Order: sequence, then C-alpha cells, then structure tokens
Amino acid sequence: MPSTSGLSHLARSEPRQKFALARAVSSHPHEHPTWSKTTADSAPDMMTLPTFFIIGAAKSGTTSLHYYLDQHAEIQMSANKEPNFFSGPENGIPYPAKRVSRLDEYERLFDPTVGVRGEASPGYTNYPRRRGVPERIRDLVPQAKFIYLVRDPIARTVSHYQHLVSIGEEQRSLQNALSDLADPYLPLICHSRYASQLELYLSHFPQERMLVIDQADLLADRRSTLRKIFAFLSVDDTFASSRFDQELFRSSERRASPSGYSRFVEHVVAPLTQWIPLHTRRSLRRSVERILWPPLQTTALDETLRMSLEELYAGEVERLRALTGQGFPTWSI
Repeated sequence: MPSTSGLSHLARSEPRQKFALARAVSSHPHEHPTWSKTTADSAPDMMTLPTFFIIGAAKSGTTSLHYYLDQHAEIQMSANKEPNFFSGPENGIPYPAKRVSRLDEYERLFDPTVGVRGEASPGYTNYPRRRGVPERIRDLVPQAKFIYLVRDPIARTVSHYQHLVSIGEEQRSLQNALSDLADPYLPLICHSRYASQLELYLSHFPQERMLVIDQADLLADRRSTLRKIFAFLSVDDTFASSRFDQELFRSSERRASPSGYSRFVEHVVAPLTQWIPLHTRRSLRRSVERILWPPLQTTALDETLRMSLEELYAGEVERLRALTGQGFPTWSI
C-alpha cells in the first residue's frame, strides 16, 4: 500500500473531531430500549456500522489499542469506546450509563465517510454472563473482523480485581473474591477463559477474520504489532505516529477511590464533559485522582491461590495455543 503522509492525517483529524463532537451532542444515553433481531430486520439495507471489533479481553490494553487505531488516517474508532451494543439484555447484570442499545444511536457513533470503522467492548467476551454476542454481530455485520487482545490469564484476573477495588466496587480480599472458582459466572474468571470465548466466535465466523494479539507483544514491540494489526484491517501498515509511544491506564497509576466515585463520574461528570476530547478528559481525570486519592496497594497472590488458578486456566491456555498457533512465551502457564 502507498504510504500515508502526516499531512493526510492532519487533513482528516479536524473532520474526525467535528464528527465526534456531533455524535456526543446528538446522543441520548438514557433512552436505551433493548436491541433485538427485529430491530436489525427492520433497519435499512445500508447502515453505518463498524467493520471490525476489539472484543477484549478486559484489562488487557483495549483502551490503549482503541486509541492507537484511532490515530490512523484510514480508521475511525467510536468516540464511546465501549458501546456494548451487541451484548444483549441486562439479565440482572447492569450496564454502564454509556451503554448504547438503540440502532440509530449506535450508527451515529460511526463516520460513513471512513471505510474502516471500529469499537472496543470487552463485554463481548464475557460469556456466560453475556450470551449470544457473536450471533448478534453475525446477523448485523456478517463480514466483521475481530481483534482479541489477551494477556497472561492469571495476571489479567488480578488486574481485574485491582480495577474493581480502585473504583470502589470490590471490598473483599482477592482470596474471598475468588473463593468459588467453580462458579461459571464469576466475573473475574469469565474474561480469562480466552479459548472458550474464541470458540464461540469461530462457530459463526471464519478463523481468518480473527486476529489474536498478546498484550506482551503490544507492550514490547508496539510498532511492529500495530503494523500487523493494520495489515489485518487492510489499511496502510506503514502508518506511524508519535502517539503510539503513549500507554493509557497503567496499573501503577491506579488510585484507591471511595465507593460510589466511579458511578458519580459515569452518571454526572461524563455527560457534562462529552464535548471535551476523550484523551484530554482522561488526562484531566487522572490528574484530579492523583491529588484526591492515594495509590492503590499491590495485591499479593498467595501460592495456593496461584496454583488453583493455574489448574483452572491450564486447559484454556492449551486450547488457545492450539487455536492460534501462538506460544505466549511470557505467560506463567
């Protein structure tokens, strides 16, 4: 492919910002009737929908990857990073306020003038807590491509726990939070069952439309890994940006915020600040949190629990290696 120049990227950046602002102003986050197949069947033949999805995994760098891909002149990422449109009914598991379930609102997240469009909802690999996601995507976006960002499953589980603690949604110790590893609905565990999640998608989509990326590669050799992703998406794989050197939401930057703080930001602060560019909002929030809240203490994983998690995930990792042909050499399993 021909190289994309910096001038080309600059020429596209202003329209993209204006489009993002228009989407934020026109959305109605509190009007969310449930998506259904009837909705898709009654929709126009030509819809503005994503052409690819970052489907997870949670706490594996999806926010950073969403940001990197949005820098590319040929790619447009949704301003609402996690719309969760295809996640289905709540089924007793509440969604964030920014969840989008109306088809017309979902379409407004995407720019019809850009040929490669994406979103990143880690909830799309949260089976059995969220069921039927691949089927819903197949019904509406049958030619979709998927990027699945994974990491050491034990490290991901601990990081997920620390995230819940940092936003005030988990007060138990890690040992108590993982006291029943046989529970298939345990949220700390579901997202680490990579092979099981991947197999659900491979039942509905060909393997060549699924790209599994090890987060360790994105961290250690970011530009080469992004070139691989760009090639998979059929865009200029020589594109580069100084913003690729940034890493969003480092675990070391987590703060111990009080219970209710996350919901306050989501329901009160976020709707009032939608007009501010996303990256600026995140930087401002981190600056405020560094002043208000102390650093989150590192969670210790005792050897007994580690061995239990190794046993739990061993079969999953073995199947993932077989499915992808990747060795994941930095993983502890």
